[in-house]
Amino acid sequence: MEGRVKKVRSIGVALVIVMVLIVIFSSYTIVDPGHRGVVIMLGRVEDDVLGEGFHLILPPMVRQVVQMDVRTKKIEISAEAASQDLQLLQVRGILNYHVEPQAANRLYQEIGSDYVNIAIEPAMQEAVKAATTQYAVENILVQRAEIRDRIAADLRERLARVHIIVDAFTLADVTFSVEFDQAIERKQIAEQEALQKVYELRSAEKEVEIQLARAEGAKKAAIIAAEGRAESRRIEAEAEAAALELIAEQLRDNEALIRYEWATRLGPNVTTVLLPSDQAIILGGDSLLR
Repeated sequence: MEGRVKKVRSIGVALVIVMVLIVIFSSYTIVDPGHRGVVIMLGRVEDDVLGEGFHLILPPMVRQVVQMDVRTKKIEISAEAASQDLQLLQVRGILNYHVEPQAANRLYQEIGSDYVNIAIEPAMQEAVKAATTQYAVENILVQRAEIRDRIAADLRERLARVHIIVDAFTLADVTFSVEFDQAIERKQIAEQEALQKVYELRSAEKEVEIQLARAEGAKKAAIIAAEGRAESRRIEAEAEAAALELIAEQLRDNEALIRYEWATRLGPNVTTVLLPSDQAIILGGDSLLR
């Protein structure tokens, strides 16, 4: 009998020890690095958020801890949008975000753990579409940085309402419809042809300028040559006039030289008759002809 009592006591002690161990092991939790613990007691989210490390949870049977990752994460989405002039676009965006650590409990309470599909992706879709409609299609790529900043600002405002912090947003890629790409290609070809025409026109104008410069040079050379010839003739005329003036000066008071010059300038078939020096008579030219 005494042995049976001891055995019962031993079993009771063992049960107590097991229950104590169960209570001990179920009364604490360890929150992983980069996470926050959301405490739920009988289906109600408590106000306190558990940080990283060891925590004692009492009473263990009615309280449980859900871990929320608050590290920075990346999500990539592809959104179909439209420009201001209703041209279709395909936009690929990359978002870096993290859950607000001290509001992890409110995020879990309001949205739950599937907040990416419920909150983040729809917000990105809406922000992209709202931004692209502010720009004409030809300005989408030119003002890409401005569009990126507009989307990022919109996302910060939208996600802050659900306790999610935007770290960075990247506008990874923008593609246009096939029709628009073809239109752009045709426009580029037309612009290239126009540039070629402008180049040819400028080349022609340059050639005309060269020809005009050559003509102007030839004209100036001809004028200089003509002026040179005129100057030469002028000098010759002045020399001849000076010679004639000298001859006239010599002849003016020399009658014998006058007679001689007159006679030597007659034609070869004319006979010259010399009269005595005391006769100051010169016969007419016709009387000297045979």
